[in-house]
Amino acid sequence: MLEKFHTIKAIFFDLGYTLIYFSGDFNQTIMDSYLVMADSLINAGCQIDRTDFARKFDDKIKSYYHQREQDFLERPVESIIKQILAESDQDHFSNAVYLQAMQAMYLVTEKYWLIEEDTHETLQWLIDSGYKLGLISNASNAWDVNNLVDMHNLRPYFSTILISASEGIRKPNPLLFQHAAQSLGVDLSETIMVGDTLDADVLGAHLAGIRAIWISRRKGSQRASDFSNPILQPDAEIKTLRELPALLTNWNGK
Repeated sequence: MLEKFHTIKAIFFDLGYTLIYFSGDFNQTIMDSYLVMADSLINAGCQIDRTDFARKFDDKIKSYYHQREQDFLERPVESIIKQILAESDQDHFSNAVYLQAMQAMYLVTEKYWLIEEDTHETLQWLIDSGYKLGLISNASNAWDVNNLVDMHNLRPYFSTILISASEGIRKPNPLLFQHAAQSLGVDLSETIMVGDTLDADVLGAHLAGIRAIWISRRKGSQRASDFSNPILQPDAEIKTLRELPALLTNWNGK
């Protein structure tokens, strides 16, 4: 961590459960999306059983999620589709078929992501107050994230958007924060991170040497005081984005 903090000129935000939230039955919706992906492959000529494919995809993507939490690397989701199809000699289709199936899957889940009620007003206040904003999202597909950003009219607020699927690395890798600061034209010491995940947003910010604000409204009864590991301890906790302007004003001594 930096021993001396500078005036904050830029704020990095996470996306999911920070600016937007999932409103449905997550597990059921995910399985429904896998079945829709299978249907897309079948319509393209793949000879597969939709239920069997969905089950295999679920198993393999869970293994992938576990792996990426260990090495903080991001790999394209379509490679998992190809891997499953290769097991039954069905991997001879064009990349367009895999991409179409993947997009069909994400279209199922995207409609359940809703904007937090205070997102727009908070981001607008920050822009009006002269802050530069960046979005740093851990996600296995950039197409999906960009869709969500545009669905909720978030793109105009952000001068830079970094998605782990495009960068090849995930938070808490501090390189993401360094790249975001460079993109915004500010020194890393002049930035902070706002997010809901301790082992990605908070840890990543601290590894990069900047402060982290933990937004806990979707975390049930968990509170910052529950965590004993100092590097996972946020520098501040807020329950809503509406609390952010006063906190920034206090930190900047205005």
